[in-house]
Amino acid sequence: MIYPHQQKAIDFITEKFKQDDSILALLISGSIPHAFNDEHSDVDLNIIVPVDDYEKRYKENKLTYWESAEEFYSGGYFDGKFITLDYLSLVAERGSEPTRFALHDVIIAFDKTGLVTDHIKKIGIYDTVNIKRNTIRFLSQVDIWAWYCGEAMKKNDRYLLELSVSKLILFSARLILLENKKFFPYHKWLFKVLESCKNKPDDLLPIMNLLLEDKTPDNIRGLYEMIKGYKDWADGESYNCSSHFLHDVETVWMRQEEFIENI
Repeated sequence: MIYPHQQKAIDFITEKFKQDDSILALLISGSIPHAFNDEHSDVDLNIIVPVDDYEKRYKENKLTYWESAEEFYSGGYFDGKFITLDYLSLVAERGSEPTRFALHDVIIAFDKTGLVTDHIKKIGIYDTVNIKRNTIRFLSQVDIWAWYCGEAMKKNDRYLLELSVSKLILFSARLILLENKKFFPYHKWLFKVLESCKNKPDDLLPIMNLLLEDKTPDNIRGLYEMIKGYKDWADGESYNCSSHFLHDVETVWMRQEEFIENI
């Protein structure tokens, strides 16, 4: 829900930017449209400007916007970024899941172009073409990071253990999000979105939280076996997890592709 004081702040910034001829559209983004906000949440903005205005801001390193909203509620503020219609078009064409998640449910405060709604609809379309391929890729990451957990314990390497457990949880979560055809929201909202998934193992989140609190072999094995046993992710096909890891981690720089964490 949008709290009354947040709505007053949104109304204020909407009217302010409407009067600015250099601003083509205003999108309310972040926790408010995701319905993850509380009464203290800030108001996130995507401010759409013409390409020449954006390029000028880019050269001057002025791509963000901040303004206090203390007039409307204690601790409140506006946190924005300047973008273009071309940017929305690129996100719709080939944007990463975190970027799609950030934009797929924005509130359009105003749109002088009449083009934003169509872009947002396209951004919200989930890519089903690569589900099978990405399933094997994420599954391979789960296998390898579970192995790294064991290596970290053998070497008493706390850094490697912390990293490996985090990656094991991340790619376990990516499999579940894939199963539910939900965008990866990036790390801040990961557990919130996981919680909303209907298709997942019972007690998944408690098991993940237990592992975060107590990184023991039993807890690592508990999450790993829960994910691997949830379904036949590979549909009976064999796969080489180390080859997939090599492709997605060790050689990704050669192809200048997105890191697998963010696809």
